[in-house]
Amino acid sequence: MKYISYKIVAILAITALSGCSEDSLDRLPQDQISSATFWTSEKEARLTLTGCYAYLEGSYYNIYNDASSDNAYCQYPWEGTATSISAGDIDATLDQGYKSRYTAIRQFNYFLDNVGKTPMNEDLKKRFIAEARVLRATTYFELARYFGSVPLIKNSYADPLETAIVPTPEADVIAFVLSELTSVADQLPANYAGGTNNETGRITTGAAWAIKTRVELHYGKWSEAVASAQHVMGMGYQLFRVTTLAANDTKDDYSNFVTFANAAEKDKFYKGLASYEQQFWAANENNKETILASQNINNSSYEYGNGLQTLLPPSDLGGWSSITPTVDLVNAYWDKNGNSFTPPTPAQRATNYNNGTPNAAYYDEFKNRDTRLYASILFPSNPWDRFNAGYVFEWGKGGNNNSKTGYNFRKLIDPAYASAEWDGAQDFQIIRYAEILLSYAEAKNEASGPDASIYNALNDIRDRAGMPAIDQTVYNTKDKLRQLIHNERRIELAGEGQRFQDIRRWNIASNVMKDTRDITNSLAQERKWESRFVKMPYPQSAIDHNPNLKDAQAAKGY
Repeated sequence: MKYISYKIVAILAITALSGCSEDSLDRLPQDQISSATFWTSEKEARLTLTGCYAYLEGSYYNIYNDASSDNAYCQYPWEGTATSISAGDIDATLDQGYKSRYTAIRQFNYFLDNVGKTPMNEDLKKRFIAEARVLRATTYFELARYFGSVPLIKNSYADPLETAIVPTPEADVIAFVLSELTSVADQLPANYAGGTNNETGRITTGAAWAIKTRVELHYGKWSEAVASAQHVMGMGYQLFRVTTLAANDTKDDYSNFVTFANAAEKDKFYKGLASYEQQFWAANENNKETILASQNINNSSYEYGNGLQTLLPPSDLGGWSSITPTVDLVNAYWDKNGNSFTPPTPAQRATNYNNGTPNAAYYDEFKNRDTRLYASILFPSNPWDRFNAGYVFEWGKGGNNNSKTGYNFRKLIDPAYASAEWDGAQDFQIIRYAEILLSYAEAKNEASGPDASIYNALNDIRDRAGMPAIDQTVYNTKDKLRQLIHNERRIELAGEGQRFQDIRRWNIASNVMKDTRDITNSLAQERKWESRFVKMPYPQSAIDHNPNLKDAQAAKGY
């Protein structure tokens, strides 16, 4: 059963509280009267907390973070900031979520400051408070890793001038985040039941620990990240696996691309393809791999469904090709044996593609590759019968709503919702168990070097996708294993919004943020990188509201 829409409840809660409008940082709140008459029952507290979860709604827009990196390209600048960021046109006219996150924090603080007065079961109240504190900590983590030092506001306020304060150093913000997560993680349940108050989608203890792992990994707290990841790994999560193939699971004929040594190898390939692809479908949501997901429903009078159904497919499948994979991402996928792929030169690829009449050499580029390539990327000649019977992708270069790179995403699209624009009920995985395994492997390798537990975590991910285990005789040093882990993370989490921050924390952005070209070797987008882009600038509207940000802005180089 789907958890009730955050947006619907948020609308109701905001109507009741009248204090969380879009420009709430710039106006006096209008909630004084309702605060005196609200908070009289558990129902009202639950309604307000559920409204706080609106922060997670629309998390599928995280894919634009990939389009702000070397993984993808966003061709429509009016859809957000990704086109400007990837091009290196970064200044204070952009807002990478600064204002919206503080709007959410104001709502969290309002809830936390007032829920204590509600007459309700004290254990349930304690859980509600823990949920809100995790949401607030997560939001401050996002603010800190995007913007650096930010104002740390822990209470609701009556006068907007109370928010015009000196920003707190990034390290202190993160110390607060980790303290909050540590304090409340074990006060949350492992899961939620359905029924009248169907709460699937709320913060669990596993989600809190997983967020803590993500924070520690980002800031290089290796030993702490190892411990947190291990905690999550002991909670019963599992990678999603299709164990029995249905007839539809084998309709895409890959016999011209993959050399199967025997029937068992073919069976493993198709199970890996189905397992990796179908974990993101609505039919399999809330499976044992899901740690935290943004809940989506079909279009209603209140909201639209999951927009990836429209943003990602090509025009001949009813999509806009808004966000498309780069050639560099396609090159990153391993070969069938789990080793690095050696791509053709851009000039040779263009020759092989032959302006839309590919020669035999062109198809060799896609033969015997990582199973996740076939499940994730629509490349010319990749079949997708599940979406449209007999469909084979062919790049419509230059056509309206077609890719500018030569590829489209197949990953994250649910064929069950192919018929309507911007309508999909599939959830978006904010954190899934595969990320925890990757985080454990990275942190453990950085902390103490290669060991069996790291290979086991990575091999679990590879095996689920139908890929062979890591060759431990080749990847046998910390440096070699680090490179493998970085690329494994890029492949496994492609399109899920992690790459933007990964290239910054790994200090490789200057090497990878290069001009993007299509498969004919024509320029798709000029890109540039400057060291100051490690952090985003505060938007000018925030500086106008809080002059105390000026010095911190200048210190970042903006």
